[in-house]
Amino acid sequence: MVLNYIFSFSLLCIMCTQMRNTQKVSMWPVGLCTKTGLSTPIVKNGKLIGFYDGWIAGRKFPVDMAGFAISVKFLQERPNAQMPYKPGFEEDGFLRTLAPFEPHEIELKADNCTKILVWHTQTKKNEPSLKVDKEKYKNTNVLKLKDIIV
Repeated sequence: MVLNYIFSFSLLCIMCTQMRNTQKVSMWPVGLCTKTGLSTPIVKNGKLIGFYDGWIAGRKFPVDMAGFAISVKFLQERPNAQMPYKPGFEEDGFLRTLAPFEPHEIELKADNCTKILVWHTQTKKNEPSLKVDKEKYKNTNVLKLKDIIV
């Protein structure tokens, strides 16, 4: 058995409380054992302006599977929703099947995506994450998140 995600009980309680209020789709940062160290919506002045992830690959929604929640009501209103099996594109493919739905409709959780409530882990030694371009991500949540990860 491979353990992919780590949740502390207290963080899980916070996450569940925030997810409960999801109207459509909500998102939050996920700590990663990768060169970028995290996957997150980029938030500036309370608004989603893009995504920070080590692998964008033309995805409309470049996010980690543990980084979003969908309202059951919203999902039931989308009878064509499905999870495609295409390695690396499952999250994006699934979120695209929720159309009509656009990135600007994403509800930002975890204090405007400034807290990491879940970690996608690997059972291997990881190098420290790369430095972030401070000018490019000035006044965004990415700088705050990078300060709290290795």
